[in-house]
Amino acid sequence: MHTVNTILVALASIGVAAAATAPAAAGQGMHVAMADMASETLFTGEWTKKSFKSSGTWEIYTENNKTYVKLSADFRTRGAPDLKIFLSPLAANKTNGRNATTDSVLIAPLSNNAGEQIYQIPDGVDLANFKSILIHCEQYSKLWSAADLA
Repeated sequence: MHTVNTILVALASIGVAAAATAPAAAGQGMHVAMADMASETLFTGEWTKKSFKSSGTWEIYTENNKTYVKLSADFRTRGAPDLKIFLSPLAANKTNGRNATTDSVLIAPLSNNAGEQIYQIPDGVDLANFKSILIHCEQYSKLWSAADLA
């Protein structure tokens, strides 16, 4: 049992979560479970209508050293041919169809106008340089919805 405890202490010291079941008799094995990589929510919010209403919530989070945007299961917005998600250096109340893409970073084309969706933010994007997240129809320069990163 001393060996099992020593292994558990060693695993815990390097950040590995472990679970052990005390052996009922000498010689029985030990069960060790690796913890899932923790995710951390960085920002979350609701959409503010610009040209069209978008409902549901969004979240920016990190997991396994990657950063993602997640649209909630109850996300809905009006469809359009070229909707995309951007991060903008401008506050949501300062954005419009003409400046939505200025110095912004394209996250991804919107894959659907309803339902849960997850998009990876490109590696190297420093979120400290951005103040809002946008849903924008790039083809027609029409800003659908926006939200401040808060």
